[in-house]
Amino acid sequence: MAIIDKETVLSRSRLALDATAIGRAMLEGDMEEARFRAYLLRSQASDLGLDDVAKAALMVVVMLPPDERLPKRGIGRAMLWLCNTLDVPH
Repeated sequence: MAIIDKETVLSRSRLALDATAIGRAMLEGDMEEARFRAYLLRSQASDLGLDDVAKAALMVVVMLPPDERLPKRGIGRAMLWLCNTLDVPH
């Protein structure tokens, strides 16, 4: 049986809530909020040593450039990658 680190599970769960907030902001057309959340998630993941999550969040940041109102083509794939990196084993 695999041992699951409780703190890692909780950290990834909190980051998953942030990823949800990014998606919600994009659906509501609030790209500024989506960008803010993506930068925040990337920073938090990096601080936690979750390099795979930080890299995926960086891709979301790249797809949400600050000088554009709409995300770049491929944002859905970037969000999917981010969500997949947050998968918590059970």
